[in-house]
Amino acid sequence: MTLSRVVFYLFNYSIFSALLPWQVIQHFFYGLRFDLAIVFLLNIFIILLSILPDVFLKWKGYHLFIKWLFIIINSVSVALNLIDAKFYEFEGKRLTGDIFSKEWLGEDFITLLPAFLRDYWYMVLIFALFVYVFVKMYPDYTFERNTKKTSDLFKGIKQFVLGLLILFFSVYAARGGVQLKPIGVIVAARYTSPEYMALVLNSPFTIAKTINKRSLTVPQYYTSSELDSVFSPVHKYEHTEAFKNMNVVIIILESFGKEYSGFLNNTKGYTPNLDLIMQMGLTFTNAYANGKRSIEALPSIYSSLPSLMDRALVNTQFVSNSIEGLGSILKEQGYINSFYHGGKNGTMGFDNYTRLSGIENYFGKNEYPNIEDYDGNWGVFDEPYLQYFANEISNMHEPFFTSVFTLSSHHPYKIPEKYTDRFPKGELVNLESIGYADYALGEFFKTASTELWFNNTLFVITADHTAQAMDKYYKTSIGKYAVPLVFYAPGDTSMTGVSDIVCQQADILPSILDYLGYTESFIAFGNSIFAENSNRYAVNYLSGVYQLLNSKVAISFNGLEIIETKFFGNDTLYYEPINMIDSITVADAESLLKGIIQQYNYRMNNNLLRAN
Repeated sequence: MTLSRVVFYLFNYSIFSALLPWQVIQHFFYGLRFDLAIVFLLNIFIILLSILPDVFLKWKGYHLFIKWLFIIINSVSVALNLIDAKFYEFEGKRLTGDIFSKEWLGEDFITLLPAFLRDYWYMVLIFALFVYVFVKMYPDYTFERNTKKTSDLFKGIKQFVLGLLILFFSVYAARGGVQLKPIGVIVAARYTSPEYMALVLNSPFTIAKTINKRSLTVPQYYTSSELDSVFSPVHKYEHTEAFKNMNVVIIILESFGKEYSGFLNNTKGYTPNLDLIMQMGLTFTNAYANGKRSIEALPSIYSSLPSLMDRALVNTQFVSNSIEGLGSILKEQGYINSFYHGGKNGTMGFDNYTRLSGIENYFGKNEYPNIEDYDGNWGVFDEPYLQYFANEISNMHEPFFTSVFTLSSHHPYKIPEKYTDRFPKGELVNLESIGYADYALGEFFKTASTELWFNNTLFVITADHTAQAMDKYYKTSIGKYAVPLVFYAPGDTSMTGVSDIVCQQADILPSILDYLGYTESFIAFGNSIFAENSNRYAVNYLSGVYQLLNSKVAISFNGLEIIETKFFGNDTLYYEPINMIDSITVADAESLLKGIIQQYNYRMNNNLLRAN
């Protein structure tokens, strides 16, 4: 386990490069507690088989069975760590229990597996080396003749006592100590800051500790009478003007981190077309994703439900809850609704969640007319698919609410051969595909701008999550959630400019409803970007740690106490550990975060995600 942690560290060195050598050793030392816990937890059955009476131990086949059981179990365990050595750079967290869901191990996994094996062949060799060591170092059982004539009674007593001691130590190690409860993922926060917890943890441990989580514990930070005054997700806007029957188009860009935009970073960047749209619309420079995976983005964007659980919402029992969404709300206003994604139908559970949020019409790769545009791995290339999407919109009855999720900037980052060497590659493997996806976006708007429906449409453009990063800031617990967000209404000249307010994906739903003039009550864990005096914050959750940030501070909270606080200067690309900020500011942030957590868990458990 320690050696596989070395591999994990080396392949993610740029993320942990701020740690001094002695700090790295310290993290490895702390990690032993979690390594011992998972090793004994996974091998407890083998240990039990090994301390049975002598009558079993004399069977050669019995020892052969134990040997290969040990090799298989521990090889799989190490394999999970090695998988995360590469996968961590995409998600920014260790694997969790939903790795065994159909969204993970479905048709997409089978299709993309050859590409992953081809791109990361060296990990397969490293894994093979580990298995070879397991096989070679496993001791062969030898039968010893008893020459001392030890009585069977004495021998049985000795074996029984020894077995109890071994079993006691095994349980002790598997629990991670003698504390009241076995250690969980959140315990890693005691030893390091949230952004370095992955170096203390191991992937088999995080999977084991999240695989059977069903209900959410509802903390009692506030009484029921106090809670709504601290935070209430019930919204109702007072509008005197009639509801605007404008079309709504949401464009979700796969893995577009804020760092890639020249406009948002005062650099040349890799997204000239997105940057141009940002200059024409209302752009937010402090926008954040509510999760690190595509499967977590949809609830945040369409239902204003941030990802505050160990597992994605579609992989929990809460997927059966009655959930409000843009689809269901706008349908009541006479809108037709749809969702488009060029990937295989059902990929990542998109079809299930869009329908859950009230989007009735789902279109995937199966509905796309030209199979020649298939990239051979993931789905349809972005450029032809976005042209297809633009043509589909032109056939829709107004008003409509529709959305598209791009995919070419997803691993394996394949682009059409005719565009080879056209887009800058930079120092990251995904940047060429980012350039291609951005080009496809620009071509979409060229086509859309010629259509009659264009000027009566509100476009909202954002990313599902961030990906690999170059700059140090974008590798931090804050920067790794920074995404672009722009509201663009070609027919509304007042919706332009740049805003530095803190906002999040969960603000998209209430903002759209506020802009359109919706006056009914609804549930949202975000706020409208157009509402004055609204609370400005972004919230997310990773490996048992909640994070809330506003214009002044960013706090990390383990459910019981604040474990880290950062202060923002005037330049949001700069932050430093807090040591002098007004304690009231921190307390206000903590109070708000507690209110969000309590409301979220209570409403999830009790199916209260609709206002009416």
